[in-house]
Amino acid sequence: MDPHLVCRHVITSPHMLMSARKYRFELVDSDHEQWDAYVQQHPSGSIFHTRAMIRAFASVGSVSPRAMAAIDESGSIVALLVSCHVKTLRDFSSLSSRAVHYAEPLCDATPKGVAALQNLLTQHDAQMRDQALLCEVRSICEPGHERDALLHCGYDHRDYINYIVELDASTDELFSRINKNMRQKIRSTLRKDIELRDDNSVAGVGRLYRLLQSSYGRARVPLLGREMFEATLEHLPPGSLRIRTAFDGDKPIAAIVSLLYGGRVFSWYGGTLRLPALSPFACLVWDDIRWGCENGFHVYDFGGAGWPHEDYGPRKFKASFGSKEVRYGRYLLTYSKLRLRLAAFAYSVSRRLGAWSGSSIQEANHDTKE
Repeated sequence: MDPHLVCRHVITSPHMLMSARKYRFELVDSDHEQWDAYVQQHPSGSIFHTRAMIRAFASVGSVSPRAMAAIDESGSIVALLVSCHVKTLRDFSSLSSRAVHYAEPLCDATPKGVAALQNLLTQHDAQMRDQALLCEVRSICEPGHERDALLHCGYDHRDYINYIVELDASTDELFSRINKNMRQKIRSTLRKDIELRDDNSVAGVGRLYRLLQSSYGRARVPLLGREMFEATLEHLPPGSLRIRTAFDGDKPIAAIVSLLYGGRVFSWYGGTLRLPALSPFACLVWDDIRWGCENGFHVYDFGGAGWPHEDYGPRKFKASFGSKEVRYGRYLLTYSKLRLRLAAFAYSVSRRLGAWSGSSIQEANHDTKE
């Protein structure tokens, strides 16, 4: 069993025993034989919940996954969660690390399912409280019964913007929905013999990562290590990861990596060079949307567009693809207000130096001032 994952045991914390008066649950890890089947059948199940993605996270030094599920008396999973302890700065882990759920936790749509998830969240937060500043839940679906459990456990729901493209029409119709100026940029770039290629390989990860470094460096925000992308290429099953690179001759000028699961194309990371009169990244996004439509996917997910009060640069770009704005929100739970204030101060200084970013840290810290 992977040392990063939680071992099997019976939940016995005081809060959990309150629920145990009516229900009794056992905590298991992602080795449980029902794990992937539960994720697959759940309406909000995502690639971020799968055992393959957990293995990929576990192989990266700066990320430690926490994966746990609750099973009832019949031996069936009724709730599960996957979070990652993300350590942004190795030397200042207590002031920079977060627990992040890259998708909302899952539970049965029953009182038992909600109670089970409350137990899991309590167990998870007890483990993480002394290791991380806060926990952030990044919802990618409409709120369900998990919302009740999260609010009960003290999480604060925040408005957060995302854009999706519903792949419910022909590719011609989808292209016509794109902003006129963006359509012109795409056509103009493709007329200049820019070639878009499949690049699912170790060399492709290298090209992707160099372009990510260029984009993230300009924005002065941190980037997960290259090993994260190598790990997903290694651990995710065929058909779950799509890397596409735009070439100008032999020169890679933009790249995008998307995760594919359950009818959703999730735009995970992308990077581009800044080139006059060329929009290669827009071409890649349209290529992803077109491909998803032609291959039976239902939704193209842009992966987030910032807090409403935040000046988030890519928001206008993401909105220009005929996208639908959704606000499923994010949930935040602060573990230490004092350490959070210190981290927010460190962020305000280090961001100027391009050291690291912490928009969720800033967002959570906003409340400590009110």
